[in-house]
Amino acid sequence: MIPDSPHVTRPERPDSLTRQVHDILCEMLLSGQLRPDDRMSMRDLADRLGVSVMPVREAVSRLVASGALEVRPNRAVAVPVLTRAGFQDLTEIRIYNETYAVRLAAERMPVPAMDEMRNLDRRFRDSLASPDGRDAVRANKALHFHIYEAAGSPVLCEVISTMWLKAGPVINLDLGDASRRNRNAASVRNHADLVAAIERRDGEAAAMALIADIRSAAEFILSRDVLRG
Repeated sequence: MIPDSPHVTRPERPDSLTRQVHDILCEMLLSGQLRPDDRMSMRDLADRLGVSVMPVREAVSRLVASGALEVRPNRAVAVPVLTRAGFQDLTEIRIYNETYAVRLAAERMPVPAMDEMRNLDRRFRDSLASPDGRDAVRANKALHFHIYEAAGSPVLCEVISTMWLKAGPVINLDLGDASRRNRNAASVRNHADLVAAIERRDGEAAAMALIADIRSAAEFILSRDVLRG
C-alpha cells in the first residue's frame, strides 16, 4: 500500500507530466512515505496521483533503471528490500560522495546560505518533537541537500540523490519512539558539528561530522531486523 499523495497539476507537455510524477515518486522515496517492500499497481499509483497510466509507467521505468524501484513477476511495482551487504556497500558509497560535497560546501557556501543552513538545522531539532516522524525525515533531507547544493556541482548532487533514493526507504523507517530517542540525540549532535564546521570553513571537520552522522544512522538500521541476509 502507498500513502495518499498530492495530485499533480496537469501541464500541456506530456514529458513535463512524466517529470512531475517522477519528482513526486522521488520525494516519496526520499521522505520515507514509501517503505521497503511496499507494493503498488500502475493503475493504483496513477489514480492516487490523478494522472493517466502512461506518465506513471515512464516515471517508474526511470526509477527501476536507477534501482530505486523494481517490478515484481506479478507486474506490481515495489520498493526493494536491501540486503545487509547491499546496505553497507551503499553506506560506504554515500560517505565517499557526501563527504566530498561537504568539503566543497565548506569552501563555497555564501554567507546568506549559512543563515539558511542554521534555520534548517533549527527546524530539524524542532521537528523531533512532532508525533509524525515524517516531519523529522523531511527536515533532515532539507538540511543535507541545502549543504550538498552549496558544493556547486549539479552532477555530484544527482549522484547523491540517486544514493538517497535507494537508502531513503530503509533509513527513514519508523522504528518506534523509544528506539529513536538515542538516534535523534546523535543526529542533533552530528548536525550541530557539521553546521559549525561549515561556518568556520573547516572542510575536514565537516566531513568527519557527516561521517559520524551517516555511520550512526547505518549502525542503528543494522541493529534492527529490517534488512535481508
